[in-house]
Parts: sequence; structure tokens; C-alpha cells
Amino acid sequence: MNRLPSRARPSPGFTLTELAVVLVVVALALGGLLSPLATQVDVRMTAETRKGLADVREALLGFAVINGRFPCPAAATIASGVAGAGLEAAHDAGGNCPSDSGVVPWVTLGVPEADAWGQRYSYRVTPAFARRVAPPRNAAFDLSTAGTLDVRSAAGGGTLVAGELPVVVVSHGANGQGGYNRQGVQLPTGEVADEIDNQLTNAGTAMANTVFVSRPRTPEGGFDDEVGWVPRAILVSRMIGVGKLP
Repeated sequence: MNRLPSRARPSPGFTLTELAVVLVVVALALGGLLSPLATQVDVRMTAETRKGLADVREALLGFAVINGRFPCPAAATIASGVAGAGLEAAHDAGGNCPSDSGVVPWVTLGVPEADAWGQRYSYRVTPAFARRVAPPRNAAFDLSTAGTLDVRSAAGGGTLVAGELPVVVVSHGANGQGGYNRQGVQLPTGEVADEIDNQLTNAGTAMANTVFVSRPRTPEGGFDDEVGWVPRAILVSRMIGVGKLP
């Protein structure tokens, strides 16, 4: 008689220990892949933001050449799409900006509203460089007008990076701390003194002082701001070139 085939013995499966080891290996492999990817994204976003700051600087210089002054800051608290968002604030009866701090007036300048991380660029101007110009004057300032803003390597002192600046623009980086978003809402401030020096106060109409901090980015240490400015010498050169100065 033919013998019936014996029932196949089940092959042994993975034990819980083996599964745990596999999961750990997979997690380590994914972590190794994600870390370089995150670094690449950060590098790309930083480069995009730096280009945005350069574009803002050129737009500010163009505005000054045409109008003989820098624009007043835009209100930080007006949400995108609402009337007045992105427009420079109107001068008061004395020809002065209502505030020397706010956000870049992106609509007035024709530049993007925000940096690569979606936060608006904070903007501060020396008042003498933004006053309304009335004929026969061609510019709000002259060759002897000095800016009042400084950029240093650290809060409360540090090496002077650039001094007597007419205007400074700040991107609040990936953490966005202290920056205003497109809804006109300020993100919570951090605890890093160097970043706090770069942030708006008083509902976006003022800043702590006239000193800004620009130094190498250390995201792990909480500082990732990008700071741009218009040197007075470049501004004067452009104005002389078009006959607005002296």
C-alpha cells in the first residue's frame, strides 16, 4: 500500500527577539538617511532665504533711488489678504513714519512676503532715512546723515560687524522665534539673547534696542537668524549716481 504523505512540518518563524533586532536595524538605517536629508533641506532653505534678503536689499535701494527715502515699515499684525497688509505705513503730519520698526512692506516693494520658513522679514529703518521728501529736496538725508543701527557678533557687545546703518532686515530662521507669520501673529520668543535682540516688541512696532546680531548659525544652540542690511556707503553711491545727492 502506498503511504500517505506525512504532514509538512511548519517552518519556525521569527522570534520576538529577532523581530526587535530587525526593527532596530531598520530604524537606524532610516535615521541615517533622514539626517542627511534634513541637512540638505536646511541648506536649501537657508540659501533661499539669503537670496530673499538680497532681493529685499536691492528693492530697498531701488525704492530709495526713486523716492529719495526708504519706505516706512509695514504693520506686522495685519493678516495677508486684509486691507493694508504689506503696504508701507502712511507718514504722519510731520512727514515721519509712525514707527521705525515693523515688517518689510512686501507689496510696496514687490518682493516675497516671507522667508523660506514662512515668517515675514522684520524691518527697522533709521528715521532720518525714511522721512517724507518735499520739493525742492531730492532726498530725506544728505551726505552727513548717519544711520543709528549697528550689527554685532553677540548681544550686549561683541565685535562690530557693521555700524551706522540706515536699515536692517531680519529673517527669524527655521525656529521662527519672535517672527510674525502670514496671519499677523507673532511666534513665541526664545531664550537666546542673540535672537531676542533681533525680534520685534510692542505688538510689532518697536525693538529692544538699535543693535542686531549676525553670527554663524548654530541651530542646536537656538540661533538660526539671518540678518541683512543696506550699507550707508552703497546707498550714498547709488543716490549720487542718479543725481539725488549731494
